[in-house]
Amino acid sequence: MKGLLFSFLMVVILVALIFIIRIYNDRKYNSANVAQAPEYYKNVSDISLYPTSIDGVDVTYVDEGKMQGFRLVPKQKSHRGLVICFGGSEGSPNFENAERLAKEGYETFALFMFGMKNQEQTLGRIPLEQFEAVIDYINKNIEAKQPISVLAASKGAEYALNLASKYHEIDNLILIAPASHNFAGLDFNDYGSSWTYKGNELPYIDIKKSSFSSFVNNVIIPTIIKSPVSYKETYKSAIEKDLASQEKLIPVKAVKANILMIVGEDDRMWDSLAMANKIKEQNANAQIYAYQGAGHIFANNGILNLGTVRIATGGTAENNKKAANESRKVIDAFLKGKHQ
Repeated sequence: MKGLLFSFLMVVILVALIFIIRIYNDRKYNSANVAQAPEYYKNVSDISLYPTSIDGVDVTYVDEGKMQGFRLVPKQKSHRGLVICFGGSEGSPNFENAERLAKEGYETFALFMFGMKNQEQTLGRIPLEQFEAVIDYINKNIEAKQPISVLAASKGAEYALNLASKYHEIDNLILIAPASHNFAGLDFNDYGSSWTYKGNELPYIDIKKSSFSSFVNNVIIPTIIKSPVSYKETYKSAIEKDLASQEKLIPVKAVKANILMIVGEDDRMWDSLAMANKIKEQNANAQIYAYQGAGHIFANNGILNLGTVRIATGGTAENNKKAANESRKVIDAFLKGKHQ
């Protein structure tokens, strides 16, 4: 009887402790210093949330089969060619970068990878061939279309590197927090590769086979106590545990495009610095700009508050701000050199 009472009291204490920690974390991480996503990140597929009235830029929505997204044409175009932007696993079209570059005189596209009409509705088994709709649109509607640069972040960078290995119309790649391997998609109800090509799934790293202890410590427990979750060790251990990981590498040797990679050394989403180095092993001309003390998205104090979950993206407020400013200059210099 005493044993049962003791166990009951321990459970009550544990529940109370978790409750107190959750309240503490709510107060701690609901501060103004936590990165808040732009308004359209609340529903990235709602095109009405994106700004279409931009000074000096004409914005239209392109609905061409599997090509879904925004075309931004500066009233005074000052650079040759096009810049195509893709977002990450959140499903956004990376509108903020497309808008910034359009204001600087580049004709840009902010395109969706998935989640829109005629596309896969979740991040899983996305056909690389959908980029052919983009190529067709460009060929039919844009006369001065070269060079073509693709700027993509995180999961979008994984997608873009795969695209460039298949479609040599892509002249330049800017990969922010890139991936060197193909990973599983994020639809856990219909689990498989993130990408397909010609009807076949690309070989992928199975993140379900990552270190269990790492998953518990970095994802499960933080979720329970409402502290930021980190996926870095999940992805890293999944690669390490996969005896056939070399077969899951994105075929960088098939990429003809110039490659610029932007990474934060304190990336907590995945080990983008190690993966950028892996990419460079296959392409010695690829450039890496790594920023000390910066995270996955160079935002505030490295915590992204999505409402239902807090994600540790890494870095400090000071270092992320510095990395954002410096990397923007690097990207601008790279693009100007290619789009003169």
